[in-house]
Amino acid sequence: MTEHEDDITEPSLDDLRAAKLSAITTAADALLAAGAPVDGGLHVALDAGSRADLTAMAATATAAASGAVSWPASYSRGWISAENIRIPLATPAAGLTLAADVGAYYAAIVQRRRDLKDAALAAGDAAALDAIDINAGWPG
Repeated sequence: MTEHEDDITEPSLDDLRAAKLSAITTAADALLAAGAPVDGGLHVALDAGSRADLTAMAATATAAASGAVSWPASYSRGWISAENIRIPLATPAAGLTLAADVGAYYAAIVQRRRDLKDAALAAGDAAALDAIDINAGWPG
């Protein structure tokens, strides 16, 4: 053994945990950046502004479905996907379906990220951390 081999230290459990938490965040961020997949291979953006716009559309769709307001032509023309292609929303029900599907996809990512982080925080040793599969269980 050389005199410098003693200088190599194994990463601490805190270091391993921080790396696992970072990898979990990176995996979730990649899914969020890709957007929610919808029919036809299109995606709906999941950034905060897009989610707020989708929520506003869903509120309008709810009011239109109840007959309180008419379904605006601007919404019936379609939701613009991340690929800049319109997703038809001919009726308030179509708008509500899109909003619910996209919302469920977003929530699944957020919940999976939380579950994985909770598991990483609870792991008592390096083997338990290593056993956490950060590639499984995400919405697809």
